[in-house]
Amino acid sequence: MKKIFNVVSGNPSGALNISMEISEYLKQCGFDVIDIFRKYNKTKYKNVVVIKDKCTIDYIVSLSNFIKKNKPDLVIVHGYSTHIWTKLAIAHSGEHVKLIHVEHNREKYTSFRSFLMRKLDKYTDKYICVSKGVANHLIKQGIDDSKVEVIYNGIDVQKFDLQKEAHDIFTAGMVARFSKQKDQMTLIKAIEYLVKEKNEQIKLLLMGEGKTKKRCKEYVKEHNMEDYIEFIDGNFKDLIVKTDVFVLSTHYEGLPLVICEAMASKTPVIGTDVIGVNEIIIDNETGLLVKENDIIDLANNIRKIKSNKLLRNNLLIKAYNKNIYYNKHYMLDKYLEEVNKYVNK
Repeated sequence: MKKIFNVVSGNPSGALNISMEISEYLKQCGFDVIDIFRKYNKTKYKNVVVIKDKCTIDYIVSLSNFIKKNKPDLVIVHGYSTHIWTKLAIAHSGEHVKLIHVEHNREKYTSFRSFLMRKLDKYTDKYICVSKGVANHLIKQGIDDSKVEVIYNGIDVQKFDLQKEAHDIFTAGMVARFSKQKDQMTLIKAIEYLVKEKNEQIKLLLMGEGKTKKRCKEYVKEHNMEDYIEFIDGNFKDLIVKTDVFVLSTHYEGLPLVICEAMASKTPVIGTDVIGVNEIIIDNETGLLVKENDIIDLANNIRKIKSNKLLRNNLLIKAYNKNIYYNKHYMLDKYLEEVNKYVNK
């Protein structure tokens, strides 16, 4: 039985969830997969190996020793900067190990880490990127572009065939980590503009946790918007059944599956015109794209969706049909195809 290491940070993230879905599928296909978390395990997942990381050198040496002891046929590594230190561990081990590097986002590489990427390129047999934008960004770091392939992340579309809950007021929603990247504040201010300047009857539901949530809640209270903007708990499905439009006011993404999930739930989507988002949303066809950090443009496009039922219906139908490209089963089969290229050589 071929042995595979699936290496990822133990911090909850979309990349971790995708990595574990790939791992589970490979196990079902007969591979001996060992899931390895860097530093800690802050997740629900059990039966994983945690490689301690008191410092970077500690991780490199500890993983190197684990590689020498267990001798994997293939390593699949996810996430920045875990992939860099994992490649160094392979180099330190002296073992001849095939490696697939999965790039999930447009990471902010420093000059030093770009230098390491180029030097460690020889330890990488394949780069898999979750979008064309991510692939182009990775190639700019100076790696061998002939090794790069795009495999879009996928969802189980059938799980999002949901019945909408009845509600009296047009409702927008957003599910995301509260952070500068996701920029919930621009969406909040867009709703405030619609309510105060355009006298729109509208509501916004926000879901998620993170560093900027406190400031967002304070802003809503200070500007007397609590009747229109609500912070709710739960999961994506709890929010999407209450909404008429889904918004992602982000500054950058790898491939935001939350947009695919909204499309699968037959909810029209609005997103910022940035790499990752604009690979999923075709403007005025499968959704609407707005200028980054532009309150008025976002507000006007929310109003456009709200006032035009025909547009809403056309967008959600075309978006739902496009979701075949972001199907979980298609994604897993593509990963299996790549794995077979390296473990069966």
